[in-house]
Amino acid sequence: MKIKEINWKKILLMSAWFVFGAGFLVLLSFVNTSQQALLCKSIEININDKVQHDFIEESDLMERINGNDKILGHPLGTINISLLEKKILSNPYVATAEVYSTIDGKLQINVVQRDPIVRIITMRDEQFYIDRNGKFMPVCDHYSLPVIVASGYIFDTYAEMQIPAWQGNSLQTDTTLPQQESIMNQIFSLSQYIDQDTFLNAQIEQIYVNAQQEIELIPRVGNHKIILGSTVDLEEKFHKLYIFYTRGLNKTGWNNYSTINLKYKNQVVCTKKNS
Repeated sequence: MKIKEINWKKILLMSAWFVFGAGFLVLLSFVNTSQQALLCKSIEININDKVQHDFIEESDLMERINGNDKILGHPLGTINISLLEKKILSNPYVATAEVYSTIDGKLQINVVQRDPIVRIITMRDEQFYIDRNGKFMPVCDHYSLPVIVASGYIFDTYAEMQIPAWQGNSLQTDTTLPQQESIMNQIFSLSQYIDQDTFLNAQIEQIYVNAQQEIELIPRVGNHKIILGSTVDLEEKFHKLYIFYTRGLNKTGWNNYSTINLKYKNQVVCTKKNS
């Protein structure tokens, strides 16, 4: 019977890796303990998209972070990072918040602002925004964003807080959107569509909901109104509008019609102004 030779090289290699691993864990534990005991020397707030929007003020975030207890000078291990993030997210203009400490004793706070696409003015003269995620947000006292405005016979309130039919990043622009879809959902879907279309974004200034709960559009150019009806078949309706603008109004003139009606299938119905 042949005795199997011991592979001392393999054993030494495995032992070396074991010692290295154990030493690394001890070092990591030491570094973590030292980090926890390190005093907070400074707080740095980074607000993304500060150039595009100016909803959030650093002073407000600092007030929410500190509360009754000042963080500066406290050991980093005693700072509740999760609680700080929740405090920051309580600001209605904050979309996401990330808080972490650095090895040099700095508390780093990264904040992303919410991005409104439409401003709502209700029949009760209540005003608020809807952002790209379908969430409501209040207007800001010190900053106003030039987005499309929706007004008229709108009775939904800020208390509703979120668009119920919002499904991630998908646009609801086809015939699957039912006629009975709520006005607020239709305004949101329409605002998304206009925001992502270069031509419409430049041309459409206002969304108006009439007494029959039909949607009308007020353009920047031309003294007419566009009757959309509902947001069913948005792509088809706006294609008709684009063709009519480029092939019709360019020849007849932009001020000859009082209404351009896109409600009907495969046709554009226009009403001429009284001479």
